[in-house]
Amino acid sequence: MPSASEALLTVDDLRKNFGGVKALDGVTFSLAEGELAGLIGPNGSGKTTAFNLLTGVLKPSSGTIRFRGEAVGGNPPERNARLGMARTFQNIRLFRDLPVIDNVMVGVHMRHGPSFVPTVLRLPSAQKAERQIRERAMAALEVLGLARRAEEIVGSLPYGDQRKVEFARALATEPSLLLLDEPTAGMNPQETADLGETIRRLHGELGITTLLVEHDMKMVMGLCRHIVVVNQGMVLASGPPEVIQSNPKVIEAYLGRRRKGTDAAA
Repeated sequence: MPSASEALLTVDDLRKNFGGVKALDGVTFSLAEGELAGLIGPNGSGKTTAFNLLTGVLKPSSGTIRFRGEAVGGNPPERNARLGMARTFQNIRLFRDLPVIDNVMVGVHMRHGPSFVPTVLRLPSAQKAERQIRERAMAALEVLGLARRAEEIVGSLPYGDQRKVEFARALATEPSLLLLDEPTAGMNPQETADLGETIRRLHGELGITTLLVEHDMKMVMGLCRHIVVVNQGMVLASGPPEVIQSNPKVIEAYLGRRRKGTDAAA
């Protein structure tokens, strides 16, 4: 695991309480620049809460989240987006009645859009900015292989391509950190395999630090070189996939305590 001085993202003793319930209880981990990492855990483990804290949907009860050394815990999502953190959602959040290109341009506007007054007055600076935003959006679609579908209504696309549009929107913000929330949710096996290859290719070509929260273990183990496992609100294990797969505590957390007579750890 990278040291705090080397890490792009550092999470230290993160805690989140909902009333008397401890959803997260002292989670600590870090991500190095350029890393493709996974955050996993069984249902109810706290991984979704952790992800929502990282992306600004929730505010921590205590603990720190630092991005490039800056404390970002409790920031609103739009603030973190401007700092270079982009996310996708488990449930696709696109404007289904708008063209693909318009959906992606929304992402670019988050970081590069002209201010309100120049836009309303249609000043030359705003018009130039709009052209540049469209160019950035088209570049993101090109990377995802969707440039030819730029003018199609996004709701008419296959589900897998809608996921890629969401990826394009995130990439269009030119992030330093890409946070993927269960990207294969609702996909069939072929769509899942295709998206997995897309994530692998994007990471290899662009080198964007990526944190993947995902329930598909085969995909996580095949893609990520570092995995953090949470269970009951705490970090259960962390390390490379070959270590995680053979960890008795991880096996027990996912499969339950084995029957007597087996060699599983208690």
